[in-house]
Amino acid sequence: MGVFLKKLFRLLIAVFCIFFALRLLPAGSLSVLSPFWQGTETLLQEISGLVFSTEDDRSSPGPASDAPDPDVQDDPASSADAENDTDRDADKKEADSAGRQEDQGGTEDPSPAAPEPADQEGDAGSAEPEPAEAEDSSADAAEPEPAPPGPVSEDRIVYYYYTRISPEERLLYDAMLALARDPEGTGEESRLIGMDPSSEEFSVSYTRAFNALVSDHPELFWISMARASYQCRYYILPAFGGQYKVVFSLQFEGEDSSSPEELRSRYGAEEQQLREARDSLLGQVDFTQSQAGIALQIHDLLLDRAWYNRGAGTDDYAHSAYGALVADSSGNPGGALCDGYSLAYQYLLQHAGLTCAMVSGYAGPSEEDLEKHAWNIVLLDEDWYEVDSTWDDIVLDISPDEEGYDILNEALSDQIYMQRIRHYMYNRTTEQMRSFTPGEEYRYSSDNGWVTLLQPSVHIRFSEEDSEQTRDYITPLAPTAEGTLYTWDMLAGVQ
Repeated sequence: MGVFLKKLFRLLIAVFCIFFALRLLPAGSLSVLSPFWQGTETLLQEISGLVFSTEDDRSSPGPASDAPDPDVQDDPASSADAENDTDRDADKKEADSAGRQEDQGGTEDPSPAAPEPADQEGDAGSAEPEPAEAEDSSADAAEPEPAPPGPVSEDRIVYYYYTRISPEERLLYDAMLALARDPEGTGEESRLIGMDPSSEEFSVSYTRAFNALVSDHPELFWISMARASYQCRYYILPAFGGQYKVVFSLQFEGEDSSSPEELRSRYGAEEQQLREARDSLLGQVDFTQSQAGIALQIHDLLLDRAWYNRGAGTDDYAHSAYGALVADSSGNPGGALCDGYSLAYQYLLQHAGLTCAMVSGYAGPSEEDLEKHAWNIVLLDEDWYEVDSTWDDIVLDISPDEEGYDILNEALSDQIYMQRIRHYMYNRTTEQMRSFTPGEEYRYSSDNGWVTLLQPSVHIRFSEEDSEQTRDYITPLAPTAEGTLYTWDMLAGVQ
């Protein structure tokens, strides 16, 4: 380093000597020497930039990838240069991409290419474009066959509430998700945020991020059921503008002396059971139908699988997708409560390529008689619909001694009528769910009289004003459902 500085110092002295010598020449001489003069100015600027950038690198705190760069942000000329460089790089990559495709005979990769790492150079753009005739010869190459209809891959799933929370809340969500997907579950994840972790603002944001995580990912039932919990600590980083480093870890809860690794392995095995149950059910779906047709099939298959387990406790797997698709905590196959139905329906639709989320609120026969409840919102062809698969799963037992048995028995034997009853909370608007009154289509009539099996009801979502009490900060983010096209009657072709 000392030898380098000596040589640099000597070079500077030589350059400045030339500089002052040129300044002493008559004005007319400078025009003759102008190319040399301009080169000297450029050399001085480059040497100055080298010296100052070296000093900045020595004094900058922390990893270069994390430290902000105020010079780039504040200097319009630097921004313009960066944009020009980006444009040139984009043009070069486009030409190189064309060259690589021609090298492969012109066939297209049906899956999106992985992005180039931003900090690597050399491979990107190394291929030269082929001559025009090679491009023409590739035009007749066979087009890739479209993927067969069926369940979608993990990277194509829409996690709805993740799209609705703030960027900083997504950082918290990402950290918690990474820990949940860790096969061992014993690591740590950290993120830099601007919120003070000791503030009420952070408490709300953390809760919202956690709500979004466990709602978007029904496969993490073991976390939502408090089989594991997140621990959080933080540090203030003055060198990073007073930001906070938040560090997450996952603590496993067990009734026995099992180690965290053993518990994580156990929950991983249960996740695998859930995936197998999901794949088994989706294997019965005709994916050549429309989105609305696929959603209807899944709704009906879920109702065939699940049953309402009134006796389940507050910490039972009946509150999860696992309960509805595999078994509740007592081992009863398909035993579920309302949130179990809702999370299972969402989980199945997600993997069928549809956008679906769970909402929570109150439901009952009237506004004076309400209990906490959960149901779904589903996006079909750009319109939102509400679905309550729990209430659709009606089970009626009648006794021959019951008054009106004959007409009731007739109604239960009428398949079209019972299918309509089984979908009375299917693909409704928010307003229809808010105040439901059964119409004439839900009345069964025959020579023996008439009967209706439904009563008026209300569904009221949690509002933002309820959040402090309910600790549900995501239901208020859900959209209002206004879709009216895909009713059960329309989909079933029933007049």
